[in-house]
Amino acid sequence: MKIVQKLVCLTLLFAFNASLQARELRIGTTLWPGYEPLYLAEHIDAFQQNTHIINYPSTSEVLRAFKNKALEAAALTLDEVASLVEQEIPVSVILVCDISDGADVIMAHPSIGNMQDLKGKRVAVESTAVGAYVLSRALEVHNIGFTDITLVNAENSDHFTTYKNNEADAVVTYEPVRTRLLRAGANEIFNTKEIPGEVVDVLVVHNDYLKSHKESILDMTSAWFKALDFMQDNPKAAYSYIASRHKITSQEVEASFDGLKLPSLKENKQLLSGQYPPLQTTLDKLAILMKEGGILISNIETNGVITPEFLPEK
Repeated sequence: MKIVQKLVCLTLLFAFNASLQARELRIGTTLWPGYEPLYLAEHIDAFQQNTHIINYPSTSEVLRAFKNKALEAAALTLDEVASLVEQEIPVSVILVCDISDGADVIMAHPSIGNMQDLKGKRVAVESTAVGAYVLSRALEVHNIGFTDITLVNAENSDHFTTYKNNEADAVVTYEPVRTRLLRAGANEIFNTKEIPGEVVDVLVVHNDYLKSHKESILDMTSAWFKALDFMQDNPKAAYSYIASRHKITSQEVEASFDGLKLPSLKENKQLLSGQYPPLQTTLDKLAILMKEGGILISNIETNGVITPEFLPEK
């Protein structure tokens, strides 16, 4: 009888381990051009493993789901990674999705011509690290204090209606909302060209998932670069597909990538590799700026967070 019980227990244990190995890779994102290669990879059947991409209305919801382990991976900005590290959540950055070079913006009412005109005005911003970071850096660059403006909390999915309903005079936002606001006559008074290399989007994975699902992660990064190749070889088809998701024209999609750099596999390896990877230098500089700006409460240790181990060979 004991032998039978042991056999049953062993069978259940093997079944449990098998279910863990087959665990679906769930990736959380928001609607943002720099994350579109993930959806394009799904569209062209580039994934070989069990992978599911979930679009959330806001970054705060992605972060919440990721921290609650409802996601194995997430597309986040590097400053959000710093916040996760401060909260002692074991994560690894395995891929650089994009580097913002003008794509994150502050859009304002036509009567507001520049950043100095923002004084005394209401500014809508998402209650996440990236929104606070872009706004704090914009104010710092232009010598404006937080006390000079009135903050309005608004998720990215509400940015357009917040502006249109005159609930804010300016909005800290990004594509595709930027294009919709331009259509509505808003002025762009700040973008990340003024803070080059500081706003970086990355793919982050829970460390416990990395340890047991290397094949799934390698499949994901491989599919990402297949999608980048597809975008380069078939731009018309790629932009048309992305346009259908963002509800803007193909021409507007193409224009939205003007403010983004999507690093190649070679560039990713350069950014993530070495005893002290270049991306870690960026992360450490960001952490200092975030600490000085009150976004981080304490100093953080970033060693081991950046890894090239899960990039494809070629």
